[in-house]
Amino acid sequence: MKVPFSSDRVSNDSVLIACSSHEERCEGALRHIGEWCPRSVALFHYGEYNPERESRHDQMIARIMANDLSSHDLPYTKSDPSGSLRGAIPILQGLFEQHPHASIVLDISVMTRQHFLMVCQWVVDAGYWDRLVVVYSEPSKYDVTNYMPLSFGLSSLQQVPGLPPCADLSRPVHLVLFLGYETDRAMAMYDHIQPSRTTLIIPHPPYQSSWVGLTEHFNADLISVVGSDCVRRVESIDPDRVARQLEDIVGGANTRSQWANIIVPLGTKPQALGAFYYNRSWSDQAAIIYARPLRYNNRFYSQGVGKTWIIKAAAS
Repeated sequence: MKVPFSSDRVSNDSVLIACSSHEERCEGALRHIGEWCPRSVALFHYGEYNPERESRHDQMIARIMANDLSSHDLPYTKSDPSGSLRGAIPILQGLFEQHPHASIVLDISVMTRQHFLMVCQWVVDAGYWDRLVVVYSEPSKYDVTNYMPLSFGLSSLQQVPGLPPCADLSRPVHLVLFLGYETDRAMAMYDHIQPSRTTLIIPHPPYQSSWVGLTEHFNADLISVVGSDCVRRVESIDPDRVARQLEDIVGGANTRSQWANIIVPLGTKPQALGAFYYNRSWSDQAAIIYARPLRYNNRFYSQGVGKTWIIKAAAS
């Protein structure tokens, strides 16, 4: 699903889980507080020092306090994702038990893909999936005028903790690579995995019409190596549609694939959630792999806050 965020679509009987960031859109859901008043806010706080992120974190705390909401700081270290989430779970579990009928509103706008996929898997395992509402704020723009990528290099490949490992590798490998503005990371992934089959996925339509063709430009070398006939265009924001399109591309829920499928979500975060949806409905699950960059290009990251969407609703 994909509907615009509004206070009448989200109950006040809810717990908001958000994340601070140097990106302004970390405040996407919080900007609606006042017209919408969740019971409590749990705020993930990444540990790697960034002065701009610390400033925004303080602003988010100030906004929460100004609206007399309880808040809980959740430290998170990107180098220890499993340990960080284990440390946060008792606090989150306590909040959910304190508010047993509350919706769980998860704002994934600035979380790393690995981070929010781990949270989603824990929500499933803990039996809270039907209470989960997922919110996403688009950036209003990227400063890509000089075609600088959003990250550089590839530090490591990691199975997302809690998600399925690589399938039986007696089968040939099919790499399903969601593309964004990463360039180096995408090419390094392809070179490292050396798949027998590759599908490159372009977000379409992009968030803004002026961005048409940017993903192809950033990944032109990879597309030339793999071949344009391997490129597919997939919905950029609606995870339900992404899951359905993946069924057409990779295979249906009730069939055993002839391939060992590996999904690498370097595209939009709603697309990564769509890959998670797809895997939940398929017994022969694909591996979802996180590609950690050597470093992020913070100078050319997103600016502003675009539209805020509800991309998963709680079960009625």
